[in-house]
Amino acid sequence: MKVLVILPDVVLYGGTTCFLERLLKIHVNQEIKTVLLVSQEQQNLAVSALAKRYKADLINAPNRIKPETPPAITPFFDLLFSWTTVRLHRPDLIVVSTAAPGRFSIALYFPFPALYILHSVPERHFRLLPRWYMRIGSMLRNRIMTVSRTAADAISETMGIPRTCIEVVHNSCSVGERGIEDSGKSIVLTVGHLVDYKNPWLWLDIACKVLTRYPDSQFVWLGDGELLEPFRNKVKQLSLEKRILLPGYIENPSSWYLSTSVYLQPSIRESHGIAVLEAMSYGLPCVVANTGGLPESVVDGETGYVCSINETACFAGAIINLLDDLELRTRMGNAGRQRVKSCFSQELQEEKLMSLYRSLVHQAAW
Repeated sequence: MKVLVILPDVVLYGGTTCFLERLLKIHVNQEIKTVLLVSQEQQNLAVSALAKRYKADLINAPNRIKPETPPAITPFFDLLFSWTTVRLHRPDLIVVSTAAPGRFSIALYFPFPALYILHSVPERHFRLLPRWYMRIGSMLRNRIMTVSRTAADAISETMGIPRTCIEVVHNSCSVGERGIEDSGKSIVLTVGHLVDYKNPWLWLDIACKVLTRYPDSQFVWLGDGELLEPFRNKVKQLSLEKRILLPGYIENPSSWYLSTSVYLQPSIRESHGIAVLEAMSYGLPCVVANTGGLPESVVDGETGYVCSINETACFAGAIINLLDDLELRTRMGNAGRQRVKSCFSQELQEEKLMSLYRSLVHQAAW
């Protein structure tokens, strides 16, 4: 099988990049020939390294689309960008992996079966014409895929795609043989971009409340983003540099997971949350917002706590409960590890994805 993977938006790290690496691993396991198509404007060393590591052919093509390009003519630019590669390689299946809903949906109208993978949800409803454009495209021997049931419901509502055309394949995470060992430190960890929808200002309020009870504890946020410097300045104004650490992007955060007591994710929106799965795989109890796919990973009262968005007292109280009780942390952490094994394993993700591949290719051949 030959699969063309189109990447309309490329970042150095994050959920879409983690998913891409996992996708390429699956292709290697299944002996699938992979062609990666990336615009010359977005090509970066991370994608080049992944292509080389997993023996994928990497193609760079010019894409003249600009941020100010009207949405109505975006498909025209996407067609110019991709059609030569599609015609030359004639793949058995086209896979589009994007965090921008609607971006590169022209692939749904190509004369090849397509799997359109969305890693995020629109912030507002699509207008009538784009809704019909997405609806018809999703029904032409194609499928839309996303990473949680909540995201699938929201995509159907906001984009006009029939829910029956949307498949859910959760993100996955590997689990080591050994769980976390309590280090005696009181560290609360968050991993991800420092951007508005991750709710960093609420995170800071939570940290301040917990620090009044545990003044020697530390809150750590690993990640880069547009709010990193303003956030560092605010922490400095509060004279909390020793208690609130902002190291920026860390390529391998495993040592942080291993030295942490509690994982915190108060996002305003989150399609699923790979970092939460990683935290669970290390045996960390998780305190998360009741938003998006986070409650599909964290079971309230069993593997951690789920709080309503912006309820600072709920988040802070949950963290204090966990810091107060080692036995509770251990029990919830072990339950989280087991949940990753049973519900979010890499084997399960690969099985579901390959079932989708075979269904689309078989349907096209028939």
